[in-house]
Amino acid sequence: MPILQDIFRSYDIRGKLDQVTEEVASKVAAALVVREGAKTIVVGRDMRQTSPALAQAAVDAIIRAGGDVIDIGMCTTSLFNYAVTKQPGVDVGMMITASHNPADYNGIKVGRANSQPISGKELFGMLEPAVAPAEVPGNVSARDLVPEYIDHALSHGVVPDLRGAKIVIDYGNGMGIVTVRPLMERLGAEPLELYPEPDAHFPNHEANPAIEETLVDLKAKVKEVGADLGIALDGDVDRVKFIDENGESVQSDHLLALLASDPETRGQKVVLAMNLSWATHEAVREAGGEVIECPIGRTNIIATMIREGALLGGEFSGHFMYRDFSNLESVDYTIARVLSAWKKSGKTFSQLVAPYRRYANTGEINLHVEDKQAALHIVEETFASQATDTDRRDGIRCRFADWWFILRPSNTEPLVRLTVEAKSRELLEEKRDEILRLIQSEK
Repeated sequence: MPILQDIFRSYDIRGKLDQVTEEVASKVAAALVVREGAKTIVVGRDMRQTSPALAQAAVDAIIRAGGDVIDIGMCTTSLFNYAVTKQPGVDVGMMITASHNPADYNGIKVGRANSQPISGKELFGMLEPAVAPAEVPGNVSARDLVPEYIDHALSHGVVPDLRGAKIVIDYGNGMGIVTVRPLMERLGAEPLELYPEPDAHFPNHEANPAIEETLVDLKAKVKEVGADLGIALDGDVDRVKFIDENGESVQSDHLLALLASDPETRGQKVVLAMNLSWATHEAVREAGGEVIECPIGRTNIIATMIREGALLGGEFSGHFMYRDFSNLESVDYTIARVLSAWKKSGKTFSQLVAPYRRYANTGEINLHVEDKQAALHIVEETFASQATDTDRRDGIRCRFADWWFILRPSNTEPLVRLTVEAKSRELLEEKRDEILRLIQSEK
């Protein structure tokens, strides 16, 4: 079966199981040695049905091409990030994962030791029909980096004593037990666990905490047992979501506001994706920090953090990046910092985040639209002239005295994504519905 160019996407490689084949993994791995010039490559994987075979194909191709492999086995993306950027002599990393996608998908994400991802499109341009075996094959070393990684996550004074805390964690049958379970053990916690066993079929719900429907079981359990809070993880553990003691979701940008207000971050540069709440902007500035905005997407945040020397960055979907983790995600560090702030406060979790819940927000609404540019045009034509501020770096964002919205096109699907925020629920609903009617009129 020929290699499909469509699976080589803007951020990574992602496709159905019969599309992301051992041949794809092998050719990508060989290209990293021959075309990228990588001498040492980290290889990790998730628990999906084809992941062991894809990882082995990658390892074999690297060795055959003369490169060395650090095999970290089953891992989270957060652990993978640490392995690629913190292990001496590493040039590049390959992780076999399709994140939160359904069971019939797999994928490959690749990153350089300097924290820069290598996009799927870039990888496709590196592929060669065949790579001749090296005169001297490479070597493989297996490493368990979990203890070292947890040490690093707890090396900044964020070591809350969680004995007696009542916490529910929904692993979503993803990779979280690899690092989050030992993290909680180190912190003295004995959380109630939902769906901890890695299972590529995701038998309970999709491992995507950005979708509210996937949080139903966690919310119910938090209220049932009277827990202090809940934590939801995505499939490959580069995103995290928190639930308060009342079973209410906490917006990820509100958590970013909390982190920006922490003594660890006060007065620093913080990179914010363009769809984050006014409350997050205000929290950064109230803490003496500097807000730096960038278009939505983890690669944009990473690049901006590197360029600006920022301490912290994040986006609405639950990615949190840190300079201490090479400008990449660490869900475990996020959990430790958030729980530390909570324990130090002496408040309930809802009381802790209450100051940031000062505006009404729709979250991201996905709308099926065939002519995305026409939808953007009619919305811009209607609102831009009235706005106090208009930004076109990522679709169209308009700000007004009492509300704002951002409307942006999907890169890969016939979708536009809308977020609206306002100073009251009534105004939010009015403006949301007005924009939706405009978009519907263009269908």
